[in-house]
Amino acid sequence: MKIAMVAEHANPLPAHRGEPACPSSLHVCAVSRQLAKRGHKVTVYVRRSDPEQPEGRTRMSRGVSVAYIDAGPAHVLKESDHAEHTGAFGTALASVLDEDTPDVLHAIGWTSGLAALHAQAHSVKDQTGVPIVQTFHSLNASEQRSGLVHRPDRARMESILAARADRVLVNSTDQQGELARLGVPRHHVSVVPFGVDSDHFSVEGSASSEPWTSRREERSRLISVTSLNESGGAERLVEAMTRLPEAELLLVSTAEDRTVALDENAQRIEILAKEAGVDDRVHLAGPVERKELPRLLRSADVYVSAASYDPYGGAVLEAMSCGLPVVATATGAVPGAVLHRTSGVLMRFGRPDEVVRSVRAVINTPTMSTAYGIAAVDRARSRFTWQRIAVETELAYERSRPAQTEQDRPDENEAELLLSGSAH
Repeated sequence: MKIAMVAEHANPLPAHRGEPACPSSLHVCAVSRQLAKRGHKVTVYVRRSDPEQPEGRTRMSRGVSVAYIDAGPAHVLKESDHAEHTGAFGTALASVLDEDTPDVLHAIGWTSGLAALHAQAHSVKDQTGVPIVQTFHSLNASEQRSGLVHRPDRARMESILAARADRVLVNSTDQQGELARLGVPRHHVSVVPFGVDSDHFSVEGSASSEPWTSRREERSRLISVTSLNESGGAERLVEAMTRLPEAELLLVSTAEDRTVALDENAQRIEILAKEAGVDDRVHLAGPVERKELPRLLRSADVYVSAASYDPYGGAVLEAMSCGLPVVATATGAVPGAVLHRTSGVLMRFGRPDEVVRSVRAVINTPTMSTAYGIAAVDRARSRFTWQRIAVETELAYERSRPAQTEQDRPDENEAELLLSGSAH
């Protein structure tokens, strides 16, 4: 099968090189490589975000190539500016697909979905038989329910894209439910969760000792790999530490800026920890290379997250695969990963008092903590390997129905209306 993966703002190459990368890029990288191992040919189409990026296609791995498309300025855009250049991206994509027609068009994210519809509408060749599979890693409807910013234009576009796509993939049953509330039939949506490299993230291997100031027999070690913005829950964890003198906490930032000392959110967390009198037990680390992250995870005793919304659950899965019991807010994709009181403890809100109570329930019961860790490894390896995620993605491709009639094809006027609406 020839697969065109449209990932406008999710270049998989940084993740392929082991550099810090956003979850969407990691997903595209891992799934495309596994699909290629299953005999498929994958081309990932991304927007050129650096003038040094080469012309034409770059080979990422056997069976996978990355093609850069010029659309807008050749630098990284703010999320609020993504949709502004999607029309140009879709027009250029149409020309490329006319020269190399795929068997399936897989859009990653809502702007990529708009670009795919735009490309199909502006194609010179008749590509009505090429199904569009739409992946939503997050939905604004889910984000809004978790207290994040409501973006009505994006929410409307996601609803339209879900209805227009031949198959929709989401990370969790929570997102499947949101789409059902928007009128998208459940049988039209496949729940294909985020995955984990269980060979790289494993219980075997060395552990890092540098971040910690105490030995394990002196204090329990808590670790969280999270965004340091307000939705990441770092403030709640710092407040919880004022009531957990028997523990120390390492916050690993997922920000793309490698210099944590220059990050405004990091500075805010450091000030908060100092004011709370726990700065000697709360440590911050910048984005960590993928090859080093397992060593950090293995050096901890418990993985903890108080995020208000986690649509991926990737960091939780990586911690589970390294044998850590998990204490996390039951939000987004997390409830699908963590079995409550089997591989960890799920919190309803992630408030500081909940964090304290849940962490103590784990660290004060070593037998339970060990059992949670064993169950976590087993679940990560049996359900969430990227190999299995690729198989489920392939099955979704096979289930995607080709458009049957000309009226099913998005016309140019409809595509233009969608794109013009998304830019406001």
